[in-house]
Amino acid sequence: MRLSDYTTLRLGGPARRFVQAGTEEDLIEAVRAADSGGEPTLILGGGSNLVVADEGFDGTVIQVATKGVDPGGEPGLMTVAAGEDWDAVVAWTVAAGLAGLECLSGIPGLAGATPIQNVGAYGQEVAETITSVRTYDRVTGQIRTIPNERCGFGYRTSMFKRDDARRHVVLGVTFRLAVQSASAPVRYA
Repeated sequence: MRLSDYTTLRLGGPARRFVQAGTEEDLIEAVRAADSGGEPTLILGGGSNLVVADEGFDGTVIQVATKGVDPGGEPGLMTVAAGEDWDAVVAWTVAAGLAGLECLSGIPGLAGATPIQNVGAYGQEVAETITSVRTYDRVTGQIRTIPNERCGFGYRTSMFKRDDARRHVVLGVTFRLAVQSASAPVRYA
């Protein structure tokens, strides 16, 4: 399995072991198994911010392939699985008459990466609409729901990137969007 098939730059040699995690349970189990064996792990999303050497990765690569968009019980609230294609999520919100993510169309990657990087463009950032991030905590072995105010969002960063970057595996992200068909104002200097 050559990792070049999974990176947008088309770079990367073979992985010693490759696991495609299609469910949240598969994702957690693959991470637990690699961690318990002391195996180096690479959590792979869309591969858009990833450069892998020609020698490959001498460990387990776990591809996040979880799917699902749950519109939630109240208008504008939705939870997205980490493995959903980000641009497809943005298109879904626009089609559903929800505003708050529309300026983030065209950004490559998966929904689970958006809180890590605090994805943003044209005056919008996901930090403005995220209510919580659901993670698997590799230190405690527990599933945690981290509210927005504890995510440590900053310009293109968050606690998931700054603090122990390997600690949290994002499982899903909950957003609160405006129920309106018009875009939020575009703010771009």
